[in-house]
Amino acid sequence: MERKLNKNQIEALQLIKDEQDNVGPGFCVLKWYHLEMHLGTGRSHSCYHCPTQKIPLGSDLHNTPQKIEKRAEMLQGNKPSECSYCWEVEDLGEISDRQTLAVQFFKHNRDIVKEATEAGIGYVYPKYLEISFTNKCQMACSYCGPVFSTMWEKEIEEHGPYKLSEDYNLIHTPQIENSPYISKFWKWFPQAYKHLFVLRVTGGEPLLDKNTYKLLEYVKDNPKDGLTFHCNSNLMVTKERVARYINLVKDIPNTRLYASIVSWGEQAEYIRHGLKVDHFEDNLIRILGNGIEVGIMCTFNFLSIFNIKEFIYKMAEMKQQFPHLTIDMPYMVDPKHLSAQIADDTHISIMEEGLKLMKTYPQFTKGEVVKFQKSVEWIKANRFTGDELIKHRKDFWNFVKEHDKRRGTDFNKAFDVKFDESKNT
Repeated sequence: MERKLNKNQIEALQLIKDEQDNVGPGFCVLKWYHLEMHLGTGRSHSCYHCPTQKIPLGSDLHNTPQKIEKRAEMLQGNKPSECSYCWEVEDLGEISDRQTLAVQFFKHNRDIVKEATEAGIGYVYPKYLEISFTNKCQMACSYCGPVFSTMWEKEIEEHGPYKLSEDYNLIHTPQIENSPYISKFWKWFPQAYKHLFVLRVTGGEPLLDKNTYKLLEYVKDNPKDGLTFHCNSNLMVTKERVARYINLVKDIPNTRLYASIVSWGEQAEYIRHGLKVDHFEDNLIRILGNGIEVGIMCTFNFLSIFNIKEFIYKMAEMKQQFPHLTIDMPYMVDPKHLSAQIADDTHISIMEEGLKLMKTYPQFTKGEVVKFQKSVEWIKANRFTGDELIKHRKDFWNFVKEHDKRRGTDFNKAFDVKFDESKNT
């Protein structure tokens, strides 16, 4: 049976939009109170939809000149172009992340819009902090790159970028050896910590880095009422590292791990190079079995479409055993040659069948279904056409061929489908 947001949920999300729109049609509280920092490169952004910006070494880590400029634009009633992801979704009549991601801020403080507008362009601390200490990672996912993965970095240094219509995965933002931003962070963090209600650590692979465990120990030794602690992981670390993580977080209230996987079986292992699904599942069960909440992050891309039904079935099966497992399936925009925007009508039908299947499983919440439905509708409305479609499909095929050559993989075997290169389909 199809499930939709109920009247109260829709009204609450509309209220969030209305309150922000009263300041300006581009106003978003995340620009004030949501911070994602990549200390290995010295870059940050207000949410994952916005491009990262360099943090000047002489600047505050959060209140950078660029961010202050964007806050001023919002207060003046403008829509910063870097936030176009949400405007495009709202133009389709759908609920944007400017609403859904703001929910937690409204729950934390019902007057959050007033607090932000009164702060204006003055100094504020983030309330939601996502931190990456390094790009150290033992995987090289197809849609990732050297800025987030040392395996990708090593490949590009050895073989160079992928020769697509434009060079793909050039090392534009190299990691800073002995990054001064890490020491700057540890000086800034104790005061910032007092203002947080969400703290999230990401990577690279966080469970490979010593700073992650230092952060976990700080949180454990300095309990803070109302704090939620999140950690991202690809779950391809050793069981010993997983055990260390469990021992540090099991007594921290409101802790959650976010695990990344975008399909299941051999296809998932192709997309996320270095993944072994059995090892991933063992570690996932180990963490869930200790009562720790886990959120599955499925960065939905073109290659996710082919095995969507098995993926949904597997997630429903896991949720049946562990109700504290959740799933989110946001659509991927970049890289464009792997975006579902290159899909044809057959792929769209597979995706729609996957959505229908998801709606039949009572294990999925209304919110989980609605989020995937939003992705499906956006992809359908934003498919590439004409020369742009031809270019990105050709890039896709060239990427796959080079991927198989460099990594010894076999796309046709993994996906049981052969693309006709002459038609770029």
